[in-house]
Order: sequence, then C-alpha cells, then structure tokens
Amino acid sequence: MAFRFTLAAVLKYRKNLEQREYLALGRVHQEIAHVESLLAECEEWRSDAARRRETEATRGIASVHLQDAYERERQLEKQRDELQVKQQELKLKRQQCLKAYELARQKREVLEELQNRQLQAYVLDQSRREQRRVDDMFLSRLKRRN
Repeated sequence: MAFRFTLAAVLKYRKNLEQREYLALGRVHQEIAHVESLLAECEEWRSDAARRRETEATRGIASVHLQDAYERERQLEKQRDELQVKQQELKLKRQQCLKAYELARQKREVLEELQNRQLQAYVLDQSRREQRRVDDMFLSRLKRRN
C-alpha cells in the first residue's frame, strides 16, 4: 500500500494560491519600477526645462516665451506629483500583496509539514510491519527446526 496524503488536493490548491500571490507581487514590483523610471525621466525633463528657461532669460526672452517655459515646468511638476502619488499607492499595494503572499506561503507550509509528518509516520509503520514479518518468518523457521 503506497503512501497517500488525504489533503493532496488542498495542498495543490494552496500551492496555486501561493503562486498567484507571488505573481501579483511581481507585477506590483514591475509597476513600481516603471513609475520610478517615469519619475526620474520627468524630473530630468523638468530640470532641463528650468536650465533652458534660465539660459534664455539671461540672453533676453519675450515674456510670452518665458510664460510658456514656466507653463511647461508647471505641467512637468504636476506630472511628477501625480507619479509620486501613484508610487505611494503602489507601495501600499505592494505591502498588501506581500502580506497576502506570506499568508498563502504559511498555509502551504503548514500543509506540507503535515504531509511530511504523515509520510514519516507511514514509513515508520511500514518498517515496523516489515520487521514484524521478518521476525515472524524467523520464528516460524526456528519452530520448524525444533
């Protein structure tokens, strides 16, 4: 009789849940990295625009162009602020995903530990049965000799 874990279907389900939570966590990490790269790019554009404005202002620039330069900078700052808000939201989402993943992992580990204990008990029981069978054979041979 081979070992059969009665909760194998539940363990498989727990493994799938854990994998799904792990993938969700990975997606959030990717989103955070994307937003961070957009933030860096936006900040670079904003500083470039400010440098250009300063350079043009020292050379003399029409007020209309200066106003346009300030407007571009303001739009870039607004975009940066929106990206920072999104970054914070994603960090909260990452915390939630991490908690969900850890919980799923713990539940899987509990079932795997139960499976390991049951397997150890099964192996011990099988070895005892085999030892009893060997002992019975030895005793029966010993009785035949006498």
